[in-house]
Amino acid sequence: MGKVLIALDEEEQLMLQRICLDKDAGEALEFVLQKIAPKIPKKIPCLAGMLMQPER
Repeated sequence: MGKVLIALDEEEQLMLQRICLDKDAGEALEFVLQKIAPKIPKKIPCLAGMLMQPER
């Protein structure tokens, strides 16, 4: 998997800074699952990709 760049708005950046200062693992995981993971592009499975291609 290659590199993924995501953008965090000001509120998310403040949340992340607070989590880093608190060193709260549970809060960090929650942040990743709710704020970061949804921003990562999902790959389409091969079959779905083939079905979505226009017919030739």
